[in-house]
Amino acid sequence: MNCPHCHRLLYSRLHAKCGHCGSVLPPECLLPEDEVAKVRQEQEQIERRRIADKEKQEEADREAERRKQDGGYFGGGF
Repeated sequence: MNCPHCHRLLYSRLHAKCGHCGSVLPPECLLPEDEVAKVRQEQEQIERRRIADKEKQEEADREAERRKQDGGYFGGGF
């Protein structure tokens, strides 16, 4: 969909203004509120998963570092 003012492609139908010319977009260019809510909910779920994955990776990295300092899985006696 294009901006009715500058006729350039819209970056997103979530935003009330055109990302190119800054004009306020008419309602027919925007997503309906229920779809906006769905998109926002999906974005929040993705962000929560990203944070959880990052925390898991950081914990795994700390555990690997601890094992390395302790001499590995078998105590480093080899």
